[in-house]
Amino acid sequence: MAGFLRALRYLVPAVLLASWTVPARSASADSPTVGTLFNWYYATSFGTGLYEFNDTTVTAVNVPVRFTMREPTETEWGWRLTVPVVAALGNFNLYEPNIGQLDQIHLAALSVMPGAELVMPLEPNWRLNGFANIGRAWEFQTGANATIYRAGLSTHYRFQSLRDPDLELGAKYTYAGYRTNGQNTEPISVASLGIAGSVPLPWSVSKGKQTRLALHLIGTSYLTEVKFRLPLGYTELHSELETGLSLIALPGFDVLGASFDRIGLSYVMGNNGLRGVRLVTEFPF
Repeated sequence: MAGFLRALRYLVPAVLLASWTVPARSASADSPTVGTLFNWYYATSFGTGLYEFNDTTVTAVNVPVRFTMREPTETEWGWRLTVPVVAALGNFNLYEPNIGQLDQIHLAALSVMPGAELVMPLEPNWRLNGFANIGRAWEFQTGANATIYRAGLSTHYRFQSLRDPDLELGAKYTYAGYRTNGQNTEPISVASLGIAGSVPLPWSVSKGKQTRLALHLIGTSYLTEVKFRLPLGYTELHSELETGLSLIALPGFDVLGASFDRIGLSYVMGNNGLRGVRLVTEFPF
């Protein structure tokens, strides 16, 4: 709980500053070091929020720019161009056991991953999505960079017979990885299952829109190891559990070509002690 409160306290100023602030240079921060500190794929896929474990903290700001080329309907397929832009600000405490020294390193990175998403309706209340992205990430202080890629499938099902509470189910599989400093990392396979429910509220956030209170629960399993650098070595992430509350507005809002139907916060817990707070703008399936 202490980590959760600390994340809430830092989230708002970090969102305002992370996209443009380049911290002062540290003598310990060089291009090879950055390649081992940042798990580039995780930092870019976490979404807008903050995650931490031990003395490592990373804040990410995700701008999910989308351009709908063909609007999907309940019976017709559609597709979108996606250009997620992510700014990440990292704070790392690295202990050197040979000399008993603790180095604090501050890093700031930006990634752009253009791609496409295909939306295929299976039934009026059931759809299948295919997606693929590839792009680059840069760390401003040292000039370190990485090529990041991902591809996968997701499915979303809404129980048509239920209205109050509304109930949604989702599943996703992602194959992803990154190449940095001339070295390939082992590709990552990720599987997620989620459930979300909502109930109507007696008031509205905007005229003409129905407002609902939503709760979601998402479990994620990393089928291949995801490594994070710690002061005395590495730790691996195998699983996550996310739970969150949000307000839904129907119909939703369009911002920068992206459609949002909810706003809220979720709390993320990983098996290796990782904790995080994530901004919720959709049921991510």
